[in-house]
Amino acid sequence: MTPRLTSRLHFIVPRAAVSSLLLLSACAQGIQLSSTQIISAAGMIGDAVDRSTRSRGAERSSATVRIPRSPAPTAAAARTLQTADRFVGTTYVWGGNTPDSGFDCSGFTKYVFAQQGIQLPRTAREQARVGESVALDYSALRPGDLLFFAEPKEAISHVAIYVGDGRIIHASSAMGQVGYLDLDGNRAAWYVQNMVAVRRLR
Repeated sequence: MTPRLTSRLHFIVPRAAVSSLLLLSACAQGIQLSSTQIISAAGMIGDAVDRSTRSRGAERSSATVRIPRSPAPTAAAARTLQTADRFVGTTYVWGGNTPDSGFDCSGFTKYVFAQQGIQLPRTAREQARVGESVALDYSALRPGDLLFFAEPKEAISHVAIYVGDGRIIHASSAMGQVGYLDLDGNRAAWYVQNMVAVRRLR
């Protein structure tokens, strides 16, 4: 590799990548490098890998939260959660609102609460206006609460039922079915970042 090409590479890729390319090129062409050159290049590569690992770790940490334990559900909330649990595994279907047709997120919540004598509107946006408003604070959440989610500057697009202890049950397009999700788990970053409203029906 000529000095001119090496100089151009410094503007295209990071120094650690250039170092690794030089090492590979030298090995491939049978060029002998001094021990000082090898150690220096290896050090830069190692530093880059370490920075990348710490950066990914920080991103993962920012996506998780510590959620306090919830009080025991009220009798009404316990019945609601028992009903919801019966439909775990039911297929997600956009526009679905029965166990036979499948559920979308708001169809699921509407059906579950209807079994408790509570009539909800059809869409998540409409459901977000029903009941009592609850602070967006994990310590304020109670089993049976409805949690609502929206992308920044977008309308509400998802609803779930809070089970307690950082867990929700919902009809999820990502999972393709009704199921549980831990909000302090690795797959919950979107929900943690985009929870915009909590409503309590009882």
